Amino acid sequence: MLTLSSFGEAVLISGKKGLNKTISNIMVMEAPDVDKWLTPGQVLLSSFYSLQHATPDNLNTFIAQLAHHQTSGLIIKKDRFIENIPEIIINACEQYDLPLIQIPGHTPYSTIIIDVMQVLFNEKVRLLDYYHEIHHKFSRIALDQPSLLDIMVVLEELIHCPISLLNYNKKPVFFTQKKYSNLTVLNSIPIKKELYMNYTYDRQLVSIETEPQQLFTQLIVKIPNIGNDFYYLAISEIEKKLSDFDFMAIENAVSFFQMELIKQFAISEVQQNFRNDIIDDLMTNKFSTKEDMYEAAEILNLYSNKKYRIVVIQFVKNLEHPWVSTKEPMIDKQQNKRFVNMCQTHWQHLVYRIRSNRIILIMNTNHETDEEFKQNFQKDFLLILNKMEAQPYIYRVGISHETTIDDFHTYSIQSLKIIQQAGIFKSSSFIMNYQDLGFYRFLSEITDSSKLEELIPSKLLLLYYKEPELVETLHSYLDYNQNLTKSAERLFIHPKTMRYRINKIIDFCGIDMNDSEELLSYNIGLRVLPTLINRKKMIL
Repeated sequence: MLTLSSFGEAVLISGKKGLNKTISNIMVMEAPDVDKWLTPGQVLLSSFYSLQHATPDNLNTFIAQLAHHQTSGLIIKKDRFIENIPEIIINACEQYDLPLIQIPGHTPYSTIIIDVMQVLFNEKVRLLDYYHEIHHKFSRIALDQPSLLDIMVVLEELIHCPISLLNYNKKPVFFTQKKYSNLTVLNSIPIKKELYMNYTYDRQLVSIETEPQQLFTQLIVKIPNIGNDFYYLAISEIEKKLSDFDFMAIENAVSFFQMELIKQFAISEVQQNFRNDIIDDLMTNKFSTKEDMYEAAEILNLYSNKKYRIVVIQFVKNLEHPWVSTKEPMIDKQQNKRFVNMCQTHWQHLVYRIRSNRIILIMNTNHETDEEFKQNFQKDFLLILNKMEAQPYIYRVGISHETTIDDFHTYSIQSLKIIQQAGIFKSSSFIMNYQDLGFYRFLSEITDSSKLEELIPSKLLLLYYKEPELVETLHSYLDYNQNLTKSAERLFIHPKTMRYRINKIIDFCGIDMNDSEELLSYNIGLRVLPTLINRKKMIL
């Protein structure tokens, strides 16, 4: 601004450090009520008329208000109402890095305003023209159904910087220059949001993994997405810092990325819903003929002459007392999609179905025994989990026996029973086949609830209905071989409280803690009770 002809006699008094501030507007100020109308980036012109009688404290407060509203400069005309700018104004402008400019009394406001506004207007016209140009480029490629890489190439041509597309944990998915795809991030600082920014940006200091001595900055912006995993767009500032014009191109690119990702998600959802319907029909045996079943299965690349296993997986939050929980665990849809995507890259020809509370995998098997398949699956499964960004949940995995398409409806229930039954008594993660359920497999096969009740001592059942928390106390006490201290720690209570509760249980049930047969009966009952509760949809 100071290079304009109208500022030929202007003098910079203080606030030199603020000369690089962006100017959005210039206006005359003859009233001190700036809080009501001041906007960021404005330059103020004043004759000091409204401030000529202000106290030093008021003047200092006035400058602080200008700084608070991100004023870009203060121009004061001398000789009319003020001979010398007060020292308090000079010092305050220096303190807040607010450029303070003095102009002689004969310099017309109109000349300065016209000069400044002409520059601002020309800049806005230039920005508008550029906006139309880049928007036209992106719109043109949008009609050609571009890939994500196509959009990245156009952006690189516009801003002349290497571009990378990163996944949710900031690993490169696509890039325009491989050299700048794998970088080490040394620090990251959020960028102050400007008026033209619709997205949030960070600027990172990075180095190339193979050349750690080469440091440069990288701009990174999160691409909002609906229903699908989010991505980041990374722009490496190798030879230059990005300008306002570059940001305009980036903003357009992010918008087009977002639209393309939403389109891809919508298409994949329609395709997956179609596949889900076929999987559901296979699991419930809804086909009228085997020919119809085989024809539908072939759409999923499943064949009648092949062997498969059905694997059911749940990722659930850590339950403090899982053996008494009857609620179906809800799972993180985003995490499950990430997990399935990684499974598809690891296991070929994988067929999957994500339900509200579990993931179903239909996997090829190579005539392995149940134990061999479980061990191989566990090794690969844990490898996939280790690659995921976060694992805030425990996992439950049930693996069916080997089967064919004809018996999917039977063995899908088998693998589901594993996680339902084992999930009642196990608080930690597990991977099980049906054989591993042991005694609990027997419980899952009892369909008559009255038969389950017969396995529970009558006094234990009465204790549950009267004081259910004492059932949990007894369960913990017996699990820890009647060790008061350890069982109390398990329940987060004092050992004396534990002793009081156990005595109360003994009095109510009449248990002889030295009778191994009676203790076996209660141990069995404690393991049958959660299954019975689950059947009756009751909550302990």
